Amino acid sequence: MKKTFKIVGGILLILLLVAVIAWFGFLKPSPPPISEEDRAQITLMPLPSELKVGKGLFILSENLGHAFEALRTPRLERAVSRFYRDLSLIAEMTIRGGDHKVLTIICTGEESEYPALDDDESYTLRVTKEKIELSAPSETGILYGLQSLLQLASCKGRQWVFPVVRLEDQPRYSWRGVMIDACRHWIPKEVILRNLDAMAALKMNVFHWHLTEYQGFRVESKLFPKLHEMGSHGDYYSQDDILAVVEYAADRGIRVVPEFDLPGHSTSWFVGYPELASAPGPYTLDTTFGVLAPVMDPTREEVYDFLDQFLGEIKKLFPDQYVHIGGDEVKATHWNENPAIQEFMDENSLEDSHQLQAHFNIRLQRILAHHGKKMMGWDEILHPDLPREGIAVQTWRDQSSLWESARKGNKAVLSAGYYLDYKQPASFHYQVDPKVIPGAVSIEIDSNQWKGWDCTLDLSDMTMEGALYLFGEGEDLRGIMQFMDGSLGFEEVEVDGTHLTFFVTTNFGQLDFEVDLWEDSISGTAKLSFFTLSLNGYRSGGSGMTGGDSLPEFRKIDPLNPEQEANLLGGEACMWSEMVDGNTIESRIWPRAAAIGEKLWSPEVLTGDVNDMYRRLMIQDDRLELFGLNHRRYSDLILQKIVQPEYLEPFKVLVGVLQEDKFFNRMEIYHPELYSTTPLNRVVDAALPESYKVYRFGQDVDQWLESADEPALLRITQALDFWSSNHEKLAPVFETSERLKEVEAHSNYLSRLADLGIEALSDPSSLKGKEEEIETFISSTTEAHGGTILPLGAHVKKLVDSALKN
Repeated sequence: MKKTFKIVGGILLILLLVAVIAWFGFLKPSPPPISEEDRAQITLMPLPSELKVGKGLFILSENLGHAFEALRTPRLERAVSRFYRDLSLIAEMTIRGGDHKVLTIICTGEESEYPALDDDESYTLRVTKEKIELSAPSETGILYGLQSLLQLASCKGRQWVFPVVRLEDQPRYSWRGVMIDACRHWIPKEVILRNLDAMAALKMNVFHWHLTEYQGFRVESKLFPKLHEMGSHGDYYSQDDILAVVEYAADRGIRVVPEFDLPGHSTSWFVGYPELASAPGPYTLDTTFGVLAPVMDPTREEVYDFLDQFLGEIKKLFPDQYVHIGGDEVKATHWNENPAIQEFMDENSLEDSHQLQAHFNIRLQRILAHHGKKMMGWDEILHPDLPREGIAVQTWRDQSSLWESARKGNKAVLSAGYYLDYKQPASFHYQVDPKVIPGAVSIEIDSNQWKGWDCTLDLSDMTMEGALYLFGEGEDLRGIMQFMDGSLGFEEVEVDGTHLTFFVTTNFGQLDFEVDLWEDSISGTAKLSFFTLSLNGYRSGGSGMTGGDSLPEFRKIDPLNPEQEANLLGGEACMWSEMVDGNTIESRIWPRAAAIGEKLWSPEVLTGDVNDMYRRLMIQDDRLELFGLNHRRYSDLILQKIVQPEYLEPFKVLVGVLQEDKFFNRMEIYHPELYSTTPLNRVVDAALPESYKVYRFGQDVDQWLESADEPALLRITQALDFWSSNHEKLAPVFETSERLKEVEAHSNYLSRLADLGIEALSDPSSLKGKEEEIETFISSTTEAHGGTILPLGAHVKKLVDSALKN
């Protein structure tokens, strides 16, 4: 018996040892590279790869100095000078690099003339109580390490200090970009330079410069001067400007990738050189926005000769290996109407406009290669005939095309989900990841009760192909719309006989559908802001339909293998300029782009905490303003021009809690049309895409409701009292201006919501029996006015709901 117990005990002991070894060796979850405790002590953005906070502090003094070991270059010296300048601004003391040389900078690499895609951007930072050591294998790594050291500065008591810390850092992705459209509205050089400073502060390393469009050609060409003389209304960058911007960017570790949009989006080329176009001139610069007809003629050798000479000229201005050729939204109207082009397509067995565009892109790729450049384009350039090697694809329509590019061997850059002009909050962008394709629909798919239609959506002479699927019957009716390679589900469907009404929420606004079903056909409209699209289609399949298509599998995408995943270069935040100009563009890029920058730099495991992201984002927001970005001060300048002085302060209070509505929704205030000449000087232009005042209020509400935090309650009541009286102060001003009257409803709602919040906190019993009335009121406060929304209602509703429960 004892022997049996010994055997069993031995077996159990072995199993226990195996379990322990397996747990610690294989199964035990790896600790995060930054502990929660250490993370709470820092405000770094982006978060580093690894960090450990030690005990003690390095006390900052005016006599702080540095010494170089190994490599010392003019670029590094300028970087250290900028570090001292910015640290002086933060700490409010003059630091010029004194005799106390406790900062040691060790760059073990070689001097480089221009940053490159494959640069080693890693660095190591060690801070003790007595000294600081920054080391990196490249100049760029030193630049980033200095930015991190700058962000570590904080005030403890009356002293400015750095924490004792050990930090290892390198980026997750090598392409972390910001795209600025300088064409639809002109963006002056000094604004570009300020954005480069902001990019450098957040370790973003690619400036994608959109330089040609329907509305403007923004580059001086000495070979073809009519490009900028006739295609820019006088607003263009001289070649000296461009060289200065490229040098300024390189000094901060930033590559500049120019975009010359071809063959569409090209009116500005044709104003001076109509012979490049597919339809006869003369041409004038477009002032409307959208997808327009002008397009280059891909069948004429003279076009390729022209582009060869032009690209040969600009390669001297832009040293980066990539040139972006656009390639998006090419309309075939002028190609279809040109007999010579149609004859060329027949002779060369080009079946459609996509093959004709591929023919053009192949020729263009050869020209770029001849000049030592690699081609980059938007995801419409993807085509089986286009070479894979050396061509990068930028995804803007749908994340699945990013993986398609990578799977086919192209280098791939993600912008879908990173469009800043859609006016999504930072939290939305922070959840977009190049390695994760989210499910497009969340509704239940009923494969036993469904109907499908192949459809087209038409706007003017632009046609988009797609599909509509409906599931269930009556109150359970729901559906999926598929357009532009994306799928969106909807659950709220109003049915009146054969007439259906439903809406789909997109990144750029709400799309409202009204459709009629007629036997096997479907027709109707879709409204997006003041745009009306016509929808038409025919039955393609369904349960019980013989001979029809089977139900597709929605969004089933195989994972990438390691080789394909290596083709994912990173991503870019995109700022198109239909509704921004040189005054407002900074506010639409920053600080939200910092959330994208962190997503592309930091380890995936560290980028899931949205609240902590906002904590650090708001601190960087303040510092960007301190360092000279105009993303906040511009608002006061706009309001000073449209609001009488005695009403300016309360109006600033109102604008501080408003947010610009989503892309197309905002356009409604310009009905029937928006032009490039339309002034951007209304209240909506002074508002931000995201109100951090409202966000902070919401955080306080959550904190109070979760833990009865008294300081949070004090901040809540102070804000509510302040907002409660604001409309009374502003009421007279709305009668003086139609422009101001656009947001009068928001002013009224702000004070009424504040009163409701005060009542919920001070006299909750008075709300009993008013639930339906309150629900209706709060719902009404979410409506847009003057292109803006008031996001406060959801937080006040939490106070009301809590009051009604207790």
